[in-house]
Amino acid sequence: MRVTTTDRRRLIAVAAAVTLLIVAVIVALVVNRGTTETPRPAAAPAAAETFSFFAGDDITGVQTTQEEAPVEIGLRFSSRSDGVLSAVRFLRAHNDSSSHPVTVWSVRGGKKLAGATSSATLTGWQDVPLSSPVPIKAGEQYVVSYQADRYRASTGFFRKPAQAGPLSAVADAGVFAYDKGTLPALSYQASNYWVDVVFQPAAAASAAAPGAATPSSGAAAAAALSLPRIPWEGGPSYYKSFAPARNSGWDKDSFFPVAVWYEGVGRQQEVDLDKKMGLNTYIMLTGDSDLELIRRNGMSAMIAEDHKDRGDESVGWVLADEADMWGGAGDGRWTGKWPGQGEVCTPKGSGCGKDIQATLHGKLPKDGRMAYANYGKGVMFWQSDADAAKLVNSYSAVVSNDIYWYTDGNVCRADHEGRVLGVKEEFCRRAANYGLTVDRMRTLDAADGKRQPVFNFVEVSHPGSDAALPTITGEQLAGAVMSSLIHEARGIIYFNHNFGGPCVSQHVLREKCGDAVRPAVTEVNRRITRLAPVLNTQSYQWTFNPALDTMLKAHDGSYYIFAMPGREGGTGEQTLALPPGLTGARAEVMFENRTVPITGGHLRDTFGSESSYHIYRVVP
Repeated sequence: MRVTTTDRRRLIAVAAAVTLLIVAVIVALVVNRGTTETPRPAAAPAAAETFSFFAGDDITGVQTTQEEAPVEIGLRFSSRSDGVLSAVRFLRAHNDSSSHPVTVWSVRGGKKLAGATSSATLTGWQDVPLSSPVPIKAGEQYVVSYQADRYRASTGFFRKPAQAGPLSAVADAGVFAYDKGTLPALSYQASNYWVDVVFQPAAAASAAAPGAATPSSGAAAAAALSLPRIPWEGGPSYYKSFAPARNSGWDKDSFFPVAVWYEGVGRQQEVDLDKKMGLNTYIMLTGDSDLELIRRNGMSAMIAEDHKDRGDESVGWVLADEADMWGGAGDGRWTGKWPGQGEVCTPKGSGCGKDIQATLHGKLPKDGRMAYANYGKGVMFWQSDADAAKLVNSYSAVVSNDIYWYTDGNVCRADHEGRVLGVKEEFCRRAANYGLTVDRMRTLDAADGKRQPVFNFVEVSHPGSDAALPTITGEQLAGAVMSSLIHEARGIIYFNHNFGGPCVSQHVLREKCGDAVRPAVTEVNRRITRLAPVLNTQSYQWTFNPALDTMLKAHDGSYYIFAMPGREGGTGEQTLALPPGLTGARAEVMFENRTVPITGGHLRDTFGSESSYHIYRVVP
């Protein structure tokens, strides 16, 4: 996209503010890094109730094979006991982020029993939940398969039969078919094409009934726990009072804002890529962006006042970015100039951040759109609570802050930055501190007795100009997003620009610069979208483990526990103590194809790194 003079002015203003105030440049879950080949833990070791053939296998050396045309590749298996199939698994080809249709077949008659489509996600194991469990009869043969033109293969693998509990696969278990819609029945050199199952014996299935890794819509409402609730500004119900947001579907429980900051939209291919990554909102757009294109594709935007071709896609107006930093605190008047254009405030040297926002807010059309403001280190660290709360509460209906704990050059070291909030340098570059940003904003927002949604920024690469600074990884990015959600962020915004380092870009997620983290962004966005009805409920207050950051929600007959290491601990094996009234025999670990037992009101699990997270679903 072309960057106009107005866009350039805004970007220069941001960069100048950062330089003048010696701060990091403004920036924008998958639990695993996009290049990892480590499989997810198998369900069988956790509770000996679900079985997969290859979950524990080393797949680092498995090669990718290229076909000239699409091929259906799969696994033929049987079981010595009745049970159900809840998901199909397959090992993605290297550098494959496409979606793939999966199918469950009965060998007897070649009948299709079920199908689903995988998400577009990172290389490695892909779990594809079925909409409802497929019954498996003892002694019958079945095939699970997916369609692709690139796939992983190992010849000679099935020279010895494979076993997984009651399941077995023999020498010709790896199968394929070139005719679309045909049961895969051909085999070649005892090859394994790395297609797998998630199987439960009948007794375990009837006891656990985990279903797909999504909120259950058919179950009765979960009984209310005798616990206090986290303060709540209303989520989708809040947006109902803003007509454009209501017309764009923001008032639906199935919608959760997942946005990208300051992008350009001019071609259908750009929107297609953004949607494929799970983005649904643009916050700030280049001046030549096509709002009608955004509108046609069902996307939303928050825009600058100078965009004229606005419709229901434009749910909000964007006020000045980080006026707390380049404007500062104080009662000075804004000269109308941006950083780099001359004196910003009058009298000279006075702070005028409040007047900047008040002036811009006063110019907005009175058309029912939300006003949105983003702040930075002034509100977060430098200003008094009174000054910071004035900015947060006076001009916006949605607010955010952008502190980049993983990549900022000063936030971990400067006495007037992270340490103000009690962050020790050795614990600074942690996902949990993104949740700390949300906590600070929610505290300031509550100062006037009213609440607005707080969104949070996460950088996608290397936003700073110093090449020696760290670059965020996919695993860290996903952890930062999850920490924001656990601390009650109502929207996620990705900062999409690199101002330095080996790959300078204004469109990181669309370009090669974003290859390393794009799979993680796509996967964590997929999870957010699937869990939107859960995220859009009011959380309970409960401490599962002081070393962990946690969130507890109830939706459609199930309880959901979000957990990850806290600011200074929580890695390794941890115990979560469930509150009174939350009962169940086991917890499904969502998106991980496993369960953990609940014993004596406790569950135990392992958090491999500071950015690891787990989401548990408990059905009483």
